[in-house]
Amino acid sequence: MFRIDVDNINQKFESLYVYGEQSILTELEEHNIILNHSCRQGHCGSCILQLLSGEVVHQDCLVPLAQGEILACRAKPITDIKIKSRN
Repeated sequence: MFRIDVDNINQKFESLYVYGEQSILTELEEHNIILNHSCRQGHCGSCILQLLSGEVVHQDCLVPLAQGEILACRAKPITDIKIKSRN
């Protein structure tokens, strides 16, 4: 089980506990934290987050990401992580 520390996503600051079997986007939604998204396939880039600490496994995507950015729809935690909106 992993902890996802949410730092000001939709004005929420929470710690979620997940198994890491689903995407970060899905985990956030299941905990009532709504994140902008469109495609869930890694094509649109709407769900980009900053990874402040920890590690994720990131599936293929077409969106170029800067250092420390992840796509919530294509990433799953493999350690405890801390994330925040990139805005």
